[in-house]
Amino acid sequence: MSRRQKEPLRPLMDEDRVQLERVQRSRSDRAERVARATALLAVADGASYTEAAHRAGRRSGDGVAQLVSRFTAHGLAALDSRHGGGPARQ
Repeated sequence: MSRRQKEPLRPLMDEDRVQLERVQRSRSDRAERVARATALLAVADGASYTEAAHRAGRRSGDGVAQLVSRFTAHGLAALDSRHGGGPARQ
């Protein structure tokens, strides 16, 4: 039995879905952005976080849960990488 999703994905606006599908089909975009778009679209289509992770080529649904939370808060900016630590970017 799966756990209840604490922060479900907000309903996608048409523009968001178009942009996510464009990134998902892209052959020149970074692989991490494509995987994130694939996971978000899978969740939007009703898949569980674990199933969305498998569709995106990931192993854990926990990362998808964090991605969904970030997407709900920041929108399409959630597809971009964040600063991973270390000295500040210059």
